[in-house]
Amino acid sequence: MIPLVSIYGAKFGILNSKTTLILMNFGFGTAMCTFMCHGFIKSSIPMAIEEAARIDGSSPMGVFFRIVFPLMKPILSTIAILEILGLWNDYLLPSLVLTHKELYTLPIAIRTFYGSFSNDYGNIMAGLVMSVFPIIVIYLFFQKHITAGIISGAVKS
Repeated sequence: MIPLVSIYGAKFGILNSKTTLILMNFGFGTAMCTFMCHGFIKSSIPMAIEEAARIDGSSPMGVFFRIVFPLMKPILSTIAILEILGLWNDYLLPSLVLTHKELYTLPIAIRTFYGSFSNDYGNIMAGLVMSVFPIIVIYLFFQKHITAGIISGAVKS
């Protein structure tokens, strides 16, 4: 983290920007998403389906977007949940990148309610409820896809 902050902060001067934080998170999350999708495609999507679509005259892009991509719902839902949880609960990177109070993310803003000699428990608990609510809504939205992904990976065919 020290080279990240020293290079982007001292040399480029692009810290204290939500755009910088978004681009850094995108860069850090891309590798894991790529490996998870690659493993899912190699193990769960038969090559015969892709070959049949090619024989029927579909282009490589058509094979991907009409055949492979719809079959990837379970892994994409899993990736979405992991990435959203990771971004929502991230404390280290935003605390290094963002130093202005108006740019703080929710975990960093909640930390400001802790004092040296006393804590403001009312505001801390309100902030924690606010931070949990969106994750619960996202989980409820993706619940059926997670269950489908668990069931499809449970039995080896």
